[in-house]
Amino acid sequence: MSRSRWRPRAAAVREADLQSGLGRRRAAPGAVRSLSSSAADPAADEETELKLTCSDPAGLAALAAAPVLATAGGRRTRRLVSTYYDTPAQTLFRAGYTLRVREDAGCYVVTVKAKRGPGLTRFEREEKHSAATVDRASLQRLLPADLLDELDDAPLRPVFVTRIEREEVTLDFAGASIEVAMDRGQVIAGERAEPVVEVELELKRGPVAALYQLALELSAQVALMPSAWTKSDRGFALLLGSAGLPGPEANDAFHLRRRMSRDAALAAIFTAALALAVDHLPRAADPRDPEGVHQIRVALRRIRVALWLVQRGGSSARAGELSAEAGWLANELGRAREWDVLATETLPAAAGHGLESDGFRELAERVEPHRRQAHAQAAAAVATPRAGHFLLDLGLWMSRQGWRDGAAAERGGPDGPAGKLAQDALAAAHRKVLRRGRAFGRLDAEGRHRLRVALKTLRYTSDMFLPLVQAAAPARRHAARLRRLQEDLGRQNDACRSSDLLGRLADTALSPAANRALGVLLGIQDRERSDAEAALRRDWSEFKKTFDTRGKRRKRRR
Repeated sequence: MSRSRWRPRAAAVREADLQSGLGRRRAAPGAVRSLSSSAADPAADEETELKLTCSDPAGLAALAAAPVLATAGGRRTRRLVSTYYDTPAQTLFRAGYTLRVREDAGCYVVTVKAKRGPGLTRFEREEKHSAATVDRASLQRLLPADLLDELDDAPLRPVFVTRIEREEVTLDFAGASIEVAMDRGQVIAGERAEPVVEVELELKRGPVAALYQLALELSAQVALMPSAWTKSDRGFALLLGSAGLPGPEANDAFHLRRRMSRDAALAAIFTAALALAVDHLPRAADPRDPEGVHQIRVALRRIRVALWLVQRGGSSARAGELSAEAGWLANELGRAREWDVLATETLPAAAGHGLESDGFRELAERVEPHRRQAHAQAAAAVATPRAGHFLLDLGLWMSRQGWRDGAAAERGGPDGPAGKLAQDALAAAHRKVLRRGRAFGRLDAEGRHRLRVALKTLRYTSDMFLPLVQAAAPARRHAARLRRLQEDLGRQNDACRSSDLLGRLADTALSPAANRALGVLLGIQDRERSDAEAALRRDWSEFKKTFDTRGKRRKRRR
């Protein structure tokens, strides 16, 4: 038995998916879609799943008693014991594979999962065995030959185990048939263990929106958060520490095409952004991994920019409400990002100024408690019911193609070309930047901040759409000038924020050496602001000569 498992990314949003409605051919963003690789018509066997995590160990009991589940029939309980195998050097894991042997009611199923292709495309093969062993013949059928050769000198061994009690129930809900699997148990790696409290909603038939509707109804009983964190991810995190795990892909490519419709383009953008946020949620708490908070904030900014585009098209107030929630969550993560920049960028850069001293090391040590506290606050924010509700609510809105609500007909409607949407969006974002940058040399701190926000909007809009409306060379020049200007403003802002954070350290008891190092650092930040100001004026002048959204050079005013 073999099957491929697919996590939706922007590249997978097809015109056919949108034209066929909201049934099985549309994957739930942030969910898992399974395809039968042996079926004559793979689309007919597609499954859509939405994984949710629960921070409350007693939460599943409350969920099982929820009215929507308590009256459902066909309930059953299974006890699943899974052993994951790898070499001492994690050869399989580092090659993107996991090997699992699962015991279920006296039967053993050997499963190999592989990450392949763009995004988080996954391939999965399974074999049923009569014993809990994995022989060479099985590995030859399940693994590629080049990887088998690497295993000759590094025998497989058990690396961690999962012990799960799964309660399953199937119900009819909102015009759909949904299987609910509630998993409670542990991931055990040596002497370390971590609880597992998860819910998986699998769509058997009906609209994808029903998954999100059910998830939102269940989250009214217990706080639930959409998740892309697999049990094998948990096991290797216990084994290696989360800092030893490869990070999720940044997913900067939206794979938009000139002939794509407005609907397909928006679906691709929202799907990629939501997946990016969900992928990085588990990393928000770990200050050793600053990319977690950073990528969530990038995803939220993309979501807000896309919602701004929808609002410009005359969509309903829901887009504004979702944007406000995305802004709230981004602000909750902002303090952790500021301390990360200070610890991982500002202080290491200062080391090049001859500050390899006890005083400098003391400052770096004093930063870490603030950073850990900020990450704890970030983790608490993403674990709140409000954050979970926002992500599920956004998924529901996306599954219903909420951007169609009230969309202005003059913009071509949902089937209009994406190029028209791109031109309008880029022109509007560019006008906003030029408007906020008037009298650039006289802008105060608040004016600079508003300009920086407008530049971020244009930068993200350009990342999404510029290739649709410009030839490659003009697009690259536009992007380069925009990037330089945004980086200049970012340097200036980072220097201001770093000075504020360093000022907090000045209020603590520092050694004389640390005080001297602090003074040097503050001086460096002052010089950074001054250098950034000179670059800003030069780059702003260049930016105003940039190309418009039709690839033509802007005319100079006489």
